[in-house]
Amino acid sequence: MENMNLDISPASDYPTPDLVQLLNLSFEDYLIPIHFDNSQFLNMLHKDAIDLTASRVLLIEGQPAGIALIARRGRASRLAAMGLKKELRGKKAGTWFMEKLIREAHDRKDREMVLEVIEQNESAVHLYEKFGFQKTRRLIGFTHKDAKQDAKSDFQEIDLREMRYLISQYGLQNLPWQLSGETIALMNPPICAYRLGNAYIVISDPVVEHIVIWSLLVEPSTRGNGLGVDMLKRIMAHHAGKIWHVPAIWPEEFGILFERAGFQREKLSQWQMELSL
Repeated sequence: MENMNLDISPASDYPTPDLVQLLNLSFEDYLIPIHFDNSQFLNMLHKDAIDLTASRVLLIEGQPAGIALIARRGRASRLAAMGLKKELRGKKAGTWFMEKLIREAHDRKDREMVLEVIEQNESAVHLYEKFGFQKTRRLIGFTHKDAKQDAKSDFQEIDLREMRYLISQYGLQNLPWQLSGETIALMNPPICAYRLGNAYIVISDPVVEHIVIWSLLVEPSTRGNGLGVDMLKRIMAHHAGKIWHVPAIWPEEFGILFERAGFQREKLSQWQMELSL
């Protein structure tokens, strides 16, 4: 790195297709396949509150070589993604880049920066710990296949904006950014939110084969009665024959609910990490 000329520039200076191409190249040969098209990228910007004016492109000898996407809410920021082209990994360019990102967060007067990192990606975990990030919880994921058809339950569809207030009122403190009420409120149909008694769930488009669970909530007064597990079983029976996916951004505390509903835990997990600024 000593012989390389490094610089950064705002991601907002680049056309969307160029950013998508750079993002895909920066995660080439990653632990899990990551590939965005323009539509998926724009949806992520909207849903996760990613600020392209605060996001940065890493330049080496004036050429784009990496990218960092920064999401912002108030005085908190999230490192939504950071990657380098594979020929630059392990050459300390990531350390230089991370130092710049934290310095800019300080200059913005942010109070904290958060991120999620794959637990098995030891080099990335070490990098973030080097800069003072602390692990706050482990995040896990699950899958479930071949749920059988059952008697239809009397689900009531509710507005995704209502879920924001329910999550804020009843949800776990310090939820991962993507599961927060603010993020759920920015989702749009065909993503659906349902109520069944005092239990609530948010799922992706139920028409397609693969369905993602984005939220599961039971009002505190009725917890401990199996309502969360019942909701999971009923929603899968209601949309039988689908493949259900719980992305590895769910707090480990939820694990027992998904296991009791017949879900299989995925091998990869993540750390939710936080840096006080």
